[in-house]
Amino acid sequence: MEIMTFRQLEIFVQIARYENLTRAAKTLFISQSAASMALREFERIIGGPVFHRVGRGLVLNDRGRMLFPEAEKILASARELVDMAKSEEGDLTGELFIGCSTTIGNYFFPSWLKIFCEENPQVKVTLNVGNTKEIANLVREGALDIGLVEGAIDGCDLYEEEWLRDELVIIASPSHSFAGARPVVSVKEIANEQWILRERGSGTLSTFEAALTHKNIRLHNVQEIGQTEAIKRAVEAGMGLSCLSRMAVEEELLDGRLEEVATDLIITRWFRIISLPEQYRSRLFQHMMTWLRTLSSRFINEKTARS
Repeated sequence: MEIMTFRQLEIFVQIARYENLTRAAKTLFISQSAASMALREFERIIGGPVFHRVGRGLVLNDRGRMLFPEAEKILASARELVDMAKSEEGDLTGELFIGCSTTIGNYFFPSWLKIFCEENPQVKVTLNVGNTKEIANLVREGALDIGLVEGAIDGCDLYEEEWLRDELVIIASPSHSFAGARPVVSVKEIANEQWILRERGSGTLSTFEAALTHKNIRLHNVQEIGQTEAIKRAVEAGMGLSCLSRMAVEEELLDGRLEEVATDLIITRWFRIISLPEQYRSRLFQHMMTWLRTLSSRFINEKTARS
């Protein structure tokens, strides 16, 4: 029986993730023609196509959807095997795949990760940014070693560890009637306002909705946008209120582009570290976990010193 190569398997997985041959090829630093040839060979070996061709994109067919999660598990196991061999003695080497939900990945973690990479030059870290639900699913599939997410996740199948404390704030344009109008706005008063919130699957949205539910409040006019930066610009333009992490709006609050609306709704949450509970804990994995814990302690101490 003819067996596919790991490279062919890797190319299949990347094409499936991006649903685009060109983007997958760029990620793997190969030509589009080489990726196309590897995909054709992969399909020949397994006995049929794994994608539907839709315009310029590629979407997994039934066969592809069946193979995709298993292919990811095989690649994850292969990476673990390599890391196991390399990392048990000598300098830390190998590769880590880390996923961050949007607030973490866009507003502070990349600058922290730069420090880790400078301290560990032989380690390659690949960073993936998505919403909390997307990152949790990638961890479940074995595509990520570690996830850093906002708020709670569905199910109890992943290892979870509280990492950093975060605060959500309600924001408005400086021209909004609630901006600096009075010390505290009742949460009931904001229910009928126009809101611009994150999309389903976002940890920020689920945390905000849980806080509203606890107060028996239901918002009536909500528009969902999947990008925090787009939400901030919309609020600046006076299109409505929003609720975002203080970390995400710190700069705009300081320079006056946005105003914090003080309400009787206090919303805090934990950023969490997640991973597969049965995952092999290589020395590199353990080192990253220790580094993340140390980083959180340093962050808390610096925050306390500033306040």
